[in-house]
Amino acid sequence: MINVLIPLSGGSKFFNSEEYFYPKMLIEIMGKPMIQLAIENLQTMQQDLQFIFVIKKSDCIKFHLDDTLRLLIEGECKIILLDEETKGAACSALMAIDVINNENPLVIANFDQVIDCSLSELYDEFHHSGSDAGCLVFSTTHPRWSFVLLDEKDCVLEAAEKRPLSRNAIAGFYYYKQGKDFVGAAKSMILKSCSNADIFYISPTFNELILKNKSIKALRIPNEKYHSFYTPQKIEEYEKGL
Repeated sequence: MINVLIPLSGGSKFFNSEEYFYPKMLIEIMGKPMIQLAIENLQTMQQDLQFIFVIKKSDCIKFHLDDTLRLLIEGECKIILLDEETKGAACSALMAIDVINNENPLVIANFDQVIDCSLSELYDEFHHSGSDAGCLVFSTTHPRWSFVLLDEKDCVLEAAEKRPLSRNAIAGFYYYKQGKDFVGAAKSMILKSCSNADIFYISPTFNELILKNKSIKALRIPNEKYHSFYTPQKIEEYEKGL
């Protein structure tokens, strides 16, 4: 079974509460909440999946987000409730430590994206490569993304947040052969204060794994197959393209 972890507790400066009453993950795109698009995209993976969501308790009280997630999964899922926002996605992910600190594979994915590729095939490629971890990458130099520096075999040499080490930016899909490797790397990263603007992101966990001689594989996807809804304009572009 693969644990699929989606942190949903962070806010977004591009979607202000004055214009958008509902939180970002519930903003509708072509008549569906954003999180529904992300879940349906990940459900195209043919493997046995267990979804884990880390969400704010206030979003459950005000918007019944937990009920929405259970309906979308149409089965059992794990929901971790937070009383307050954390210091970033890595911290939020660690709140699921009781579920992911094991030898099961772990995928950590963004909630505000759609990847128009066969995620089953990409996952199998990670698995069969024998790598300890991996990520999907696309080409850009804009510093809003997480970046990885690769060798000639597309193995990760270094990762950086909001700093273009190369043209290879991470497309919001992280693979860990064993969830416990992520947990250990995230703890180590936080203890070293490896943050960006006091926020702890997922990508620097790769650096901690590299220090332990772990292998990390990057798989390239075409830019036109990656749709990130990080601004209202990107949502509009996606809807016009359908």
